Amino acid sequence: MLHIWMINISLVIVSVIIAVLISLELFSTRDVVKSKLTALLFSLGLILVLQEVVLLASFMMWSEYDNPIYAYPSAVIASLDLVGLIILYLVIKV
Repeated sequence: MLHIWMINISLVIVSVIIAVLISLELFSTRDVVKSKLTALLFSLGLILVLQEVVLLASFMMWSEYDNPIYAYPSAVIASLDLVGLIILYLVIKV
């Protein structure tokens, strides 16, 4: 089960990186246009980063259990989270 947890943790690390890129992109938008909406979007980016860090910490703590009941749903969560962040990053970049 260790290899599945390593995959989960690496997916979440990639998600943290993408969440940071989203936050930086929203921060650069806030520099160009200062409004309440851009401030809210930047705070949303920070919440995304915090969410990914908490998810990373929880996966690292759960990795002690070799039970597939924890490992496989966590892999689905990490995969869907990564796909969602990639799509959000592409929407923000365009």
